[in-house]
This record gives sequence, C-alpha cells and structure tokens, in this order.
Amino acid sequence: MLETIRKYSSSIVIKVLFALLILSFLTWGVGDFISSRSNIKVVAEVGGVDISPAQVNREYLREVGRLERMFGTKLDRDQARALGLADMTIGRIVNETLYNLGSRALGVIASDAAIRTAIERDRSFADQTGKFSRSQFQQVLMANGYSEQGYIALLREELMRAQLAGTVEAGVVPPKSLVDAIYRHRAEKRVAQTLFVADAAMTDIAEPTAEQLAAFHGERAEQFTAPEYRRLAVIDFRAKDLEGEVSVDEQEIGDLYAQRQEEFNRPETRHLRQIVVPDEAKAKEVRQLLGEGRDFMTVAKEAAGLDKETVDLGEVSRSMLLQELAEAAFSLADGAISQPIESPLGWHVLQVVSITPAHRATIDDARPALIAELKREKSVDALFNLANKLEDTLGGGATLEEAAKNLNLRLRTIEAVDATGKDPAGQPVGDLPAGGRFLETAFETPENQDSLVTEAGSDAYFVVHVDKVTPSALRPLDEVRDQVAAAWKASQREAKAKATADALVARLTGGEDIGKIAGELKVEARTTEPFTRQPGNAATALPRPVVTELFKAKVGGAAAGRGDDGYVVARLQEILPADPATDGNGVQAVERALAGALRGDVQNAFASTLRQEFSVKINRQALEESL
Repeated sequence: MLETIRKYSSSIVIKVLFALLILSFLTWGVGDFISSRSNIKVVAEVGGVDISPAQVNREYLREVGRLERMFGTKLDRDQARALGLADMTIGRIVNETLYNLGSRALGVIASDAAIRTAIERDRSFADQTGKFSRSQFQQVLMANGYSEQGYIALLREELMRAQLAGTVEAGVVPPKSLVDAIYRHRAEKRVAQTLFVADAAMTDIAEPTAEQLAAFHGERAEQFTAPEYRRLAVIDFRAKDLEGEVSVDEQEIGDLYAQRQEEFNRPETRHLRQIVVPDEAKAKEVRQLLGEGRDFMTVAKEAAGLDKETVDLGEVSRSMLLQELAEAAFSLADGAISQPIESPLGWHVLQVVSITPAHRATIDDARPALIAELKREKSVDALFNLANKLEDTLGGGATLEEAAKNLNLRLRTIEAVDATGKDPAGQPVGDLPAGGRFLETAFETPENQDSLVTEAGSDAYFVVHVDKVTPSALRPLDEVRDQVAAAWKASQREAKAKATADALVARLTGGEDIGKIAGELKVEARTTEPFTRQPGNAATALPRPVVTELFKAKVGGAAAGRGDDGYVVARLQEILPADPATDGNGVQAVERALAGALRGDVQNAFASTLRQEFSVKINRQALEESL
C-alpha cells in the first residue's frame, strides 16, 4: 500500500478495515487456496479478477522497502522469504480484491465528496499550518510512484471496503451479563502470605561419589559440552585507519567551503516569549496590560492560563517561525513587545527576551570541519579501492598472508573463537570486526578456505581464512571435574529445597500457622499486595504457577513454585471479589475488548461467505517468478 495510506490508517474506519483484512487472512491462510496451474500467466485469480505479476511485485517491493526503513537494514531474498513477505503480500492483495468485489456486489459506493474529505483530512498532505496543500499532495504521490487518478482510485476502493467492514460489524454489542462475568473473573484479587526456601539454605549436602559424578556428567552432557571453535586468520581494515594516508589541499578546502558555506553560518536567533489567545479582543487586552508594565509571565498566567513551558519559545531563528510571526518577531528591538499578530494558531503577543546576532563563518572557522569531512570522503574512496585490490589479489591465487604483505595490511590470528564470539575460557574475544556478519561468515566458511571480502558496516571490510575447525565435543570428566561437582551439589540443593517447599505446602494446607513455620526456618513471612490473575501486576514476585494455583484454591490453600535461587511457598489469605458497579472504566475496557473479539468473529464469518461467493486461485510458480 501507499505510504500515505499507512498514515491515513490512523483513522478509525481504516483501522477497522485493516483489522478485518488481517483477521480474514489469518483465518483463511495462503496455503488453503494455492493452485498449481503453472500455465496461467497471472499470479492469482479472485472472482474473475486477474492479479498480475507486476502488481504483486510492486506491492512486494513496497513492503520490503517499508521493512528496510523500519529496521534500518537491507533485506535480501532469503530474509524476505523467512519473514513470509511473499505470502503476506499476495494474501493482502487477495483479501482487498475480495472486499472490492463484495462492495460492488452489495452496491457500496464512495462518493467524490467522501474522497475529497478523506484527502483534505489526511495529515500527510498538510502544510506546516495543518491545512491541506495541493503541492504537498502531489509531492507525496510522486514520491510513492502514483498518479493523482491512480491514488484516488485506490482510496475509493479503501473507503468502499471500510464501509463494508463497518456495515458487517455494526450493532455488535456484547451482552452485559457476559461483560460483568468476564470483568469479575479478570478483576478478582487475592492476597497471600509467603515464605522463601533458598537453595543456599539447604546444607548437609555430601560430596558426590565417582559414580555419581560420572552419571551426572553423562546425564547433563549438554552442560559440559564445548562448542565448536575455529582458528581464524583475519584481514580487516577501516576507512578511519586510512585517514592518515590521504591528504587535503587548499583548493579542495576552498571548493567545499564554497559549496557548504551557508551550513557554517549561524543565522540571527532570538529568545522569544509569547502569549497565545483565541481572539483579537483578548489579544488587545493582553497587549494593554503589558503596555502598562505588567510582568509578562503574570499576564500570561492570569489572562490566558498559560504556564512557563508554553510561553517560553527559547532561541529560535526566522525559519523556525510561522511566516506571520517571523516578520514581526525579527523586526522588534531587544526587550520589545509586539502588537497582536494573527496566525492560523490564534492571536499572538510576542516579547524579545534577547538577540543573538548572525555570524558569518570564515574559511578558517570552517577549516577543521572541512578537512575532517574531506578526509572521511577520501578515506572511504580509498577503502573501496583497497577492497577491490584485495579481491583481485586473492582472486589471482594469493594467500591471505601474501595479500596482506603485498597491500601492507595487518594479518592477525584468532586462536579459538566460538559462534558467540567467546574463547575457550568463556571470555569475549576482543577486537573482532565491528558490524557486518563476521562471526556468521567465519562459521559459514569451510575449513582451509577464504571467505569473500565482506563489508563490516558502512566503513570497513574483512576477509577471513579458517585455519582449523575444532568440532563441538563433550569435555572429558577429568577436565571439568570441579564444574561437574559444583553443578551436582547445586542440583542436590535445588532438589532438597523443592522437597522442603512441598512439605511446607502440606503443613500449611493442614492448618499450621505460617508464622510458626517461618520461625522454625528463621525466614520472614510476608504478605503480598492484592494481585490478579494477569502477569505484570503486584504479584510479580510470585512465580506464575503459584498465582495459577492460588486462584484455584480456597482460603487456607497453599502452593509452591520455583523462584530465583529457591522456592516460593504461598498460602492464600484472602479473596477480594470484583464488583462491576464500582469500576466503570474497568468494565468499559472489558466491554471494548469483548466487542472487538465479537466483531472479529462476525468479520470471519462474513469473510468465509465472500470466499464461497468468489473463487480464489493462486499460482505458486507464478508468485515465485514475480518476485
């Protein structure tokens, strides 16, 4: 879809439409209507409407571009495939086509007046005053590759689909009894008393026997298995490393200064304060009070109800102000107060707090920045040239060592690194090429082979040779005996803590006093804040399984669950029922959520009807070939 359509989707109607499309897509799935007819020259046929490869490719590329802008990176074909973009794209096109057909069949129309209103209200077409701008409208369409007629046709279909969606779900209201029942379930709260049984408190753990260590070592093999390590030879170089090798002459500095001079100049700025009121009469009253010598901030607060943050505009340049205000603000003397000025935002009275004169930068002022930029540009050019030379040298049969020597590059060895960048001691390996795909490349390259010369971010390259691969293997028991013994003891303490917690649950359920038990264990008995069933509430200190069990229990019931380094034992102390009559906002939230779910059900039912009315066939081969 157009980027502008995405912005327009902030409206309620279009949000409903998009929700409908997503729901129907999820309900049907792409796999349900895939055709294998390879002789068809179209990607899909929906109710007699052909969807062309060009249309699919256009929408697919737009979706790829949107995701690239969102994530700030390029998506290759494999990544796009992994994200399911092909199926999402064709699914969306099919759904839109179905709703277009359904709209026409039911006589739904979108009038020219409705189109005009939608365009005028779209903020992506507004100028700085917030009003519709035809030039902005045309610029946005041009940037997205659409003619005015093409965009209007798309928007008309969008509005027709939105009307259809709104009609389908109109009048969907959940029964009050259902809303109240769900609210009572969700909003019910409970209070518990808790004890914590720490693993560390479990003493008298005997030393493991040789047989126990051997068995534990085998049972927990993954815990004591070394990852695959690789010994690597690496050449990496950055643009920054080449800055010392490039020179900049006065002619280049002068030329760049001539091109960029205005960027170094500082325009006149003024520290302004303003009082904004809705009408001229009020503005004149404000100006009269200020003319009588009243304090500006006092008048702003008493006459217009404005606070300091609203009044103080800070340092601004002429270009930062609305045209109506700029002329007046920059014609006032230091400390002067303007007459009332009208703008699209209301009536303004301005005060100049201070003036910072404009400064015209000389070439000497700009010289350090100009030299730095020229060196950056030249070093990047040198970087690309060096990368090409390295590729040619390696392509000619040179080894990494020979290439490094011929091109005066640093060749270094990484003795052992795993796929996460750690050495055999578990410490991060320092000075790995930043950015790019260094570790991934290193672990994709076969043993005794070179990788391609690969970008590491936007200003560096690397090439790696895999000298040796040490496969992942279980470390011998003798090598990790101390680690195995420590892990075995930790598992024994955890098991003993669990047994203790289970025994405490039995005692609490039998009616024993939690305070007495806490005294025996020399731990603190705590009382929780009231908590609900939902995660992320005041009961986050309670393990989720404990919360679940406590909401099944009666007062006096108990449960235990694994926490951090131990077990939490909880006894239900109090049940706090929820009353819908006392929480209007909470009930409304439940009602809105339930209404949305019911509308989704209605939309899905209607979507199924559309699919029965209009056949859908997709040519998988044509889809793959169109992308």
